[in-house]
Amino acid sequence: MSDLINFLEEYSPVLYNCERPSRYIGGEFLAIKKDFNKADVKVLMAFPDKYEIGISNFGHKILYHIINNHEKMLADRIYAPEKDFCELLEKYNKPLYSLDLKKPLNSFDFIGFALQYEMSYTTILKMLDMGKIPVLSKDRTKDNPIIFAGGPCAYNPIPLSKFVDLFLIGDGEEIVIEIGELYNKIKDKDREEILEKLSEIEGVYSPVYSSKREKSVKKRIFNLKYEAHPVKSPIPHSQSVHDRATVEIRRGCGRLCRFCQSAHTNLPVRERKKEDIVALVKDYVKNTGYDEYSLLSLSSNDHGKIEEIIEELNIHFKDTDVSVSLPSQRADKFSVKLGQLIHGARKGSVTIAPEAGSQRMRDIINKNLSEEQIISATLASIENGWDRIKFYFIIGLPFEEYSDLDALVELLDKINRTCKERGFKLPKITCSISTFVPKPFTPFGICAQNLPSEIKEKIAHIRNKGAHLKNVKFNFHNPIISQFEAFLTRGDEQVGDFIYKMYKNGSYLESWEENVTYDNFYNTAKECGIDINKETARTFSYDETLPWDMIDTGINKEWLENEYERAKKAQTTVPCDVKCSNCGVCTNFNTRKVLDK
Repeated sequence: MSDLINFLEEYSPVLYNCERPSRYIGGEFLAIKKDFNKADVKVLMAFPDKYEIGISNFGHKILYHIINNHEKMLADRIYAPEKDFCELLEKYNKPLYSLDLKKPLNSFDFIGFALQYEMSYTTILKMLDMGKIPVLSKDRTKDNPIIFAGGPCAYNPIPLSKFVDLFLIGDGEEIVIEIGELYNKIKDKDREEILEKLSEIEGVYSPVYSSKREKSVKKRIFNLKYEAHPVKSPIPHSQSVHDRATVEIRRGCGRLCRFCQSAHTNLPVRERKKEDIVALVKDYVKNTGYDEYSLLSLSSNDHGKIEEIIEELNIHFKDTDVSVSLPSQRADKFSVKLGQLIHGARKGSVTIAPEAGSQRMRDIINKNLSEEQIISATLASIENGWDRIKFYFIIGLPFEEYSDLDALVELLDKINRTCKERGFKLPKITCSISTFVPKPFTPFGICAQNLPSEIKEKIAHIRNKGAHLKNVKFNFHNPIISQFEAFLTRGDEQVGDFIYKMYKNGSYLESWEENVTYDNFYNTAKECGIDINKETARTFSYDETLPWDMIDTGINKEWLENEYERAKKAQTTVPCDVKCSNCGVCTNFNTRKVLDK
């Protein structure tokens, strides 16, 4: 209690003058406060986005749970403060601190950043700066924490290699404990020797030491274990983005859509057993008091026993207000029964992701989805009482033509016509349309991205063609932001210099569009001798050394190239849930998919 009083006295001018101090005081229900002085290894889990985003992140919850369950390790949390809070810290000359124990960032052994989104890179640098930690790795001494980072963006570590000491590649459940345990044995050695030893752990990439070795860094694959899954987590003081109990039912996706990084980097598919899922949901809801639980997966209704799981949980939660939410339903596995189990008497919206409007484009991206399946799923939803439908599409895909954009509008038109023919009231349709971003370790990772000017023309074309669809609302992702994402995700060493200059120029929290200054982005790139338009419109070759080639996801490069060639011919590949696609992961890593059948 005395520590809390001292903290409140010291930081009262900052907390009193900031907006929403609830983001910065910690002490949430179910937050963990271990004894700082008794822990041998102290880890600060850092999320470079706002509190309401970070506290909802499931990966953060897993690592917070696993590290704190280790008798010799401790995990605390930090999220990126709003700009007003940053200014107040600077005004009163106070360092950024951890949420649970109110310790300065530089008092931890490790700070681990979640790399979820490219537009958060400069936020990482600013958070280090606010924590009084040298931003550049080369400037850190033994008195500074070791900075590690993991998550989707770690699959191309090069843009952040000047700032991050160690990258964790793949699943983090086991690797983060191995790092902590080894560090505890060698922490009396000098910093360089510690980093070199830690870089020898499988799944750890060191920009300094791994680059000196010939072999690539293999990603880590974790077989889902009951005890590694949290059944409680800190309950935010204010509403968060996903304010519910989350249970991961499946990791990986065998659909292998050619644009999707998560599907390719999370192989093999691993399903959690039905009995474990049901038990985890019951415990999570009981411990937290949430009135909603989410069954998390890249493709939740691909789980072999999804209907049985929800049916059993509905019986358990009968006569309570506890409900279930699922990510978007796949149209080829759309189930009216599943929809009824999820929504019951409450008819919300149904979300379907065709991704492309024409059959040609769906075959090119390997969606394995027909127009008939999309329309059937939509009509079945309407017939059973859902009057709001959400569709997800992508434009600017490789080999796209304007006829494919016309087909998108024609698909919506056909849905409306069929509804009228059957005497149905037209549903309210929302189409969220994003711009294709080429990602490492996908068949389309080498592809050029359409310039923002080209995407804007395509947006205008769709709006014009679809103007007569009065029940359809089109929402388009900002094509300039998509270009920035593409530039960062495929970046090399010079992009690291760009990130550093952007941070020096005041870039912060640019994961929020209102904080992005386009001129700053383009002008800073120009200062670094980089043409963003040229870089993003560039087509790589599978014959060249790609910036991310030092990482081994298990997928053979030849397989990715073959998938690219199949895309050119609009040829599909059978999902690996159905038949092995011979991508190489299971053979190269001596692993296998796990399906609960």
